[in-house]
Order: sequence, then C-alpha cells, then structure tokens
Amino acid sequence: MIEDEFLELENQVQSQGYFSRVRTGDREAKLNQRVVELLDRSQNFGELLLDVVDGKRGQELLTKRLIGKAFEKNVEIIWERLANDEVKSIGVYGMGGVGKTTLTKHIHNKLVREMQDSVVWVTVSHVRNISKLQDEIARSLDILLSDEDSEDKRASSLYGALSQRRNFFMILDDVWGNIDLEKLGDPLGVEGGRLMITTRSLEVCRRIGCREVIEVKILSEDEAWELFRETLGQETALSHPIQHVAKSMAEVCDGLPLGIITVAGGMRGETDVRVWRDALVELKESVMGQHEMEDKVFKVLKYSFDRLDPGHIRQEKSTWYTELQLCFLYCSLYPEDYRIERKELIGRFILEELVGQRKRVKEQVDKGHSILNKLVNVCLLERTCDYEDEDCVKMHDLVRAMALRITEGKSMVKVGYKSLKRIPNERKWTNDLDKVSLMRNNIVEIPDGISPNCANMSTLRLDWNQNLQVIPESFFSRMDNLSTLDLSHTGINELPNSLSGLETMKALILEGCSNLVNVPYLGKMKALKQLDLSWTRIRELPPGVEKLVNLKWLLMGGAFEMEMLPKGILLNFPYLQRLHIPDKIEAPLDELERLDELEEFSGRVKSRCDFNRFIQSQQRKEVGVFYSIFVGKQAAYKTTNVKWVDYTKVVLYKIDLNKEEERSMTMLARDIQHLEFVCCECVSGCLVDDFPLLDNPKSIQTLEIKWCEGIECITRNHEHAIGDVVPSQAIFSYLKKLSVVGCNKMKKLGVSASQLSNLEQLSIENCVEIEEIVTRSSEKEEEEDEEEGHMNNIVPSILNGRSHIYHSFPKLKKIWLYKLPKLKSICKATIKCINIEEITLRGCPLLNEVPLYFPVVDDGQTYYSAPPSLREINILQREKEWWESMVWEHPSHTLLLQPLLRFR
Repeated sequence: MIEDEFLELENQVQSQGYFSRVRTGDREAKLNQRVVELLDRSQNFGELLLDVVDGKRGQELLTKRLIGKAFEKNVEIIWERLANDEVKSIGVYGMGGVGKTTLTKHIHNKLVREMQDSVVWVTVSHVRNISKLQDEIARSLDILLSDEDSEDKRASSLYGALSQRRNFFMILDDVWGNIDLEKLGDPLGVEGGRLMITTRSLEVCRRIGCREVIEVKILSEDEAWELFRETLGQETALSHPIQHVAKSMAEVCDGLPLGIITVAGGMRGETDVRVWRDALVELKESVMGQHEMEDKVFKVLKYSFDRLDPGHIRQEKSTWYTELQLCFLYCSLYPEDYRIERKELIGRFILEELVGQRKRVKEQVDKGHSILNKLVNVCLLERTCDYEDEDCVKMHDLVRAMALRITEGKSMVKVGYKSLKRIPNERKWTNDLDKVSLMRNNIVEIPDGISPNCANMSTLRLDWNQNLQVIPESFFSRMDNLSTLDLSHTGINELPNSLSGLETMKALILEGCSNLVNVPYLGKMKALKQLDLSWTRIRELPPGVEKLVNLKWLLMGGAFEMEMLPKGILLNFPYLQRLHIPDKIEAPLDELERLDELEEFSGRVKSRCDFNRFIQSQQRKEVGVFYSIFVGKQAAYKTTNVKWVDYTKVVLYKIDLNKEEERSMTMLARDIQHLEFVCCECVSGCLVDDFPLLDNPKSIQTLEIKWCEGIECITRNHEHAIGDVVPSQAIFSYLKKLSVVGCNKMKKLGVSASQLSNLEQLSIENCVEIEEIVTRSSEKEEEEDEEEGHMNNIVPSILNGRSHIYHSFPKLKKIWLYKLPKLKSICKATIKCINIEEITLRGCPLLNEVPLYFPVVDDGQTYYSAPPSLREINILQREKEWWESMVWEHPSHTLLLQPLLRFR
C-alpha cells in the first residue's frame, strides 16, 4: 500500500537526519505524484479516500540567474550546512544591492523543489511591527490568527502551527534589528525547525544567534561584465566602440549587482554609440545621475543610512543626524576608492568632535573603533588594509555617491589624484557650505584677492596639495566660523596674518609642511584644542601659543630645526593629553610630572635614570600613559614619524654598559611592547645578560637591534652554580617581530626555535659575521617541550626512511635576509611555517639551502606540494644563478617554488 511506503520513508528520514530529506526528495515526490493521480481517480468515487499532503510547502519565487563563482559557492556552502543537524540557523549579510535576496531566493526555490517540508518566506523590512510580522508568517503558513491584541497569545498560536509541521524552513529577508524569535512562534524551539535570515548587518546575525554566517561580496570585474551583458540581452548588439563604453559603465558600478542591473537595464536596445558615450559621462559625473539609478540604487543604499543607530541624535546645520551618520558622511570627504587608515580617520572623528563628550583620548579612540565596526558590520564601509598592512576602511563607489548626494549643498568635495589644478571659482563657495574637501589635488595657487563667502563653513581640507605655496591674505576673511583647517603636506612657506583672526578655530593641522618656517600670532584662538606642527621647519613655538589654555593636543615630532621650549610653557596647558616633542629637545621632566591629563608622550630623555623618573611619575597618576621615548643624547639617528602613540616603546641610544653607573641601573618600566637598541655597547657581548631591563619581559612584541658593534648574540642558555638553567625563553615567548641590523660581531642570534613560537617577522641585515640564524633547540629543551606537550614547536618525523626534526614557526609570515656574506644556515632543522607568505633573500652567497617544509600529499601515491600560504620569494636578478644552485631535499621542490619567484 502507498500508505506503508510513506511510513517507511518517514522512518528512514527520522533515522538518518535532516539532510536525508534532500536525498530522498525524488522518492517522496514520486509518491506524492501517485497520490495526486489517485485523488484524480477518486472524483468518480463518492468520497475522498486519502489526504496525505499536510501543510503548505510554498511556491517558487521569481528570481534572476546567479552570476559569478562566489554566488555559486555560497549556494553550495548553505546547502552543505543543511546537511548538519546542529546548524539550525544561517545568517547571510552584505551591503544593500549586493544580491543577498537573490541568493536566498535560489535557496528557497531549491528547498521547495527538492524537499517536501514547509518553507516560510517573509520580507521583514516591509513589516512595521511584531503583530504585522506575525500576520505575515501566519499567511505563509495558511492559518488565521485571532484578533487577539496579545502578541504572546498570537505567538503561541504560531508555535502550535509550526509544531504541526514536523520539518519546516523559515526565511526572514531583510532583517534590520534584533528580532524576538519567540514572538514569531519560536521557530528554533520547534523540533525540525530551521531559520535563515538576510541582513545588511553582521551584528544582527550575531544578536539573533546564527550558527553560521556568510557574507555576500561584490562581483569581480569579469563577473560584473557578464551580468551587465546578460542584462542588456541579446537584442542589444554591441559594436566594438559600444562594448568599450559599456565595459566602462560596468566598472563605474564597481561590482554592485543592483547598480549593474539598473544601469544596463536603462541601456537595453540602445545602438547609438553617441548615446552610450553621453550616458557614461553622466554616470561618471554623478553616479546617481540617471533617474532609474536614483530611484532604485539610491533608495536601497540610503535605507541603510536611514536605519543607522537612532541613539545620540544631534543637530548639524539645521539637520538632525546620529553620531554614526555623521561619521559615515565624513568618510565621503576622501577620494574615490581611497583606503582610509583607521587611526587617521578616528583622529579626524575626535578632531571634528564626532565621538561624543568622552573625556579621555583612549575612550574616544575606543568609541571611534566601535563606530567604524558598526559601519563595517552594516556594510556601509569595507575592511581593507594599505601597503604597510595597516588596518583601513574604504567606501564602495556607489555608497560614496549616496553620501555625497545626502550632503549635496552642504559639502563641496573635489578630491583625488591631482585632478584639480586650480581652486574652484569663488561663486561655487556658497554660504550654505559646511565642509569643503579639496585634498590630494594639484592646486598650485589660490588667486590673490579671492575671498569665499562661507560664514557657515566649519571644515576646510587642503591637505596633500604639495605644490601649493602661498595663501593670500583675503582668503580667510569671510570664514568666520571655521573650526578645522587642514593644510598638512602642502608646500606653503608662510601663512597669512588673517589666520590670526579665526577665533573659532579648534584644530589647526600643519603636519608635513616641510617649507613652513613661521606661523603667525595664535593668541586669539582661545578655542584651539589641537595644534599639529610636526615635520615643519619652525624654529620656535608660534607667538601667542602660551594663551591657548584649552589646548589638548600639541604635536611637534619631527620639527628637526626646533631646539628649545620656553621654560614653563607646558604648564600653560593644564588639559594637555597628547604631547610630541622633537628629538633635539630634552623633555622637561619637572613640567611633564605636573601634566595630570597627559595620556600620550613622544620625546627624548638623556639617560636611563631620567626614563625611570618619567615612568615613576606617570605611574602615580590615575591616567595611564602611552609613550615612545628616545633614551640618550641627541644624535643624527632619526626616529620614524610618530603620528599616534597607542603603545609603549623605548629606543636606547649609545647606552654604554662598560660604565658602572649604567651597568648597575635597571629600567623600571613594565609592559614595554617595542624595544630598540641603537649603537649600544655590552660588557659580555650577550644582550640579555647585560640588559636586565624589564619587570615583565613577556610584554615585548618587537625587538630591534641596530649598529651595536659589541653584541655577539642576543641570548644564550647558561647555568648557574646550582645548575639551574636561566629561562631566557620567557623573554621571547611573545615576540612578534625581530630585527637585527649592522651588528658585525654577531655570528649567531643564539635564539632557538622553541623560543620564537609567536614570531611573525624576522629581518636580518648587514651583519657581516653571522653564520646561522635560528639555533636548533638543545636536547634538554626538546625533552622539556615534549614533556610539556609542545609538539607544535619540535616535531620528530620519519619520511622516506629518514629521521627529521621539524621546528615549527606557526605564526611566521615574513623572512628578510639581506647582505649576510658568511651566512651558511637559516636553521639546521627543517622549518615548518604554515603561515609563511614572503621570503626575501639578497646578498647571501654561502647560503645553499632554504629548509622549508613541503607538505606531503598521499592520494594513491605520495608527492609534495608547495607551502600553501607562500605567495612570493624575492631574489635579485643578478643572483638567479645562485638560486638555481640551491640544494633541495627532493627534486620536485625547486619546481614547486618556480611560480613563486620574483626577480628584482
């Protein structure tokens, strides 16, 4: 009987789990078809014989064809997750218009086709309250809810209806906030219930508790063009000239499917290349220029903006915005596709007073990171990094166009890549402007006599116009409310005296103005909180600066021609939080000790005794202090430009331990993260023996040793009279970066592999005697590691009949070896670097082996594969023959590395 077959199938499904319903879908469908046939025949009978299909399965939804490998991969991933009975909830997130709903519709239709369970689809963004949402779910389940006002009772009815459907899948599309699932019938509390949501916010996925989270990203360039071409349709013939223009239009949409579909749809059937060229110009001038683009893409993206956290609303130029919205809009002042360093951007938020009224800098910075994370999580910003691996964010081109559209009339943004050579005409500087950004252009001059009527303007950015040398006196005369002026990295050699009259100024940024010698009187700027004079050529503080009693940031690092500070000047700034002093000036410790609000300091002290005094004075305060301190006499050695100090760093310069007073002195600082020795002398030749510096050596993350001629090794294990081994491993156990430069007596580092388990970067340069980099661990260390279970560091192995010792560097990413004429060995054992990305070898003529670990693949027969994370090996072109003479454990190794070689 067919009923028995259904019972057999049901028992099979229950015993094999959720995903078995997919695998048995064909059999179940065939049984259902037979039921339908029997029901048709039953019309000739006087009564209904059997009603098997219980519940509403759902109908397939109209959707577009998936484009791109990423979409296909996401479908595969989600479908695989359905095989896991433990994964009951899946979150799909991404920016507006990226294709989340399209992806989920494909999953919905696949469920409807291949499974006989109920599939519930509700678009949440269209539903204004819980009761309406409950009604939508009830409608999908084909049930009626009572007119009862109680949400709890209605939820109970939904729970009962869901419980009757032994297996169901609920899809909530376009979720914007944390939904109380219990009010929706508690779908995850019902046996056999699954949930899938789409949202623009990663945070929503987390709050709802999705077990699996999948991000939908924009299309690649090839995928974008494929979608553009498909949307045009076959009826739109593309000649070669039109195809060239069409590809440019697709590029403007920057991989956003909604934008591509909208733009391509508007050009469907058009065959006149002149019309195409005109549309491209319009699109480039204003991405929201086309009506369809405005109606669809703009509204979709602006919805994300409108739904930003409604808390902390404030009025900004007659418009009410939230904190998040103001920070988001500020990002549009940067050029298209610009990677904005997070630290720099958060500094701007603080400068513009966009991060609330938090008192401490650290609290403000934390708030800034929180804001950026929220904007990233709702996909209005994207995470990225710059060429130095600094954390950055960027705006998608269409998102930026939306932001500029919102601020239209209030902002003038003409930025990027030296496209502007003259300052905009005076008539474009309207009285309604709030923010003007002309950064990163090639503006050479500001015409004499120009006087923009911008009484309401608060922010003016002219930074990175490197050829701008002169600003006329008239330029600032009608900018009565200017609060932030950024002239950093311009070529100006003098500032107009009219600058002195800007009494509302809160931030004056002159960083990197390398031609600037004099700054006019600043005494009238009583509101000034931030003054940045770093990397200018000023010889003394600007006149009137002592009257700036509200100053919080005074940055003068890199002002290399500045040799003194007026005595007692720092005591005029009781609220000072950030202070950077040039290396030529010895820090006035008695004044620093009295700055109760100081949180960040960069400067020089003359001795380790003075360093200890500074540390002790700061430890007595309630406010913790970050610092980058140069210890020693002023020298030609230059520190790098310190823009933000959110760490603890000490540079020891020409400290001579042959002097008894230096040898007997320890350093009292705790938790130093970055430690640098420059031109220092040892007694014993061992760095660790002669510098017992730290209370907590485990804190060190970066260790740099430069031009220390007397140092022969960094550390060595030696025994006391009682036979106990000094635990030098602790000094390096947290080390992430190790750099040695110009230490010409050093023959080996003296550091074993087991001491470098957290090392990420290793750099050795210009050490003429060094023969070996990493020392093989002693037998005692190996025994101790084995006893303690540290088998990830020292791994014995038998391969092809040979016994090997593998030293593991699980976090090592970069190796840089340069001008080491006597180097014979990196390590006597094979080094297993599962995360190695880059190796650079230059000027190491005696090195004939790179002991990399090549994973062994056993797929019927044994063979090797290249280190999976390795991206490139950099070799000088003239050393190609040397590289080809390298000795490898197996002939296949050199062939596996061939595609990774980069000859410079």
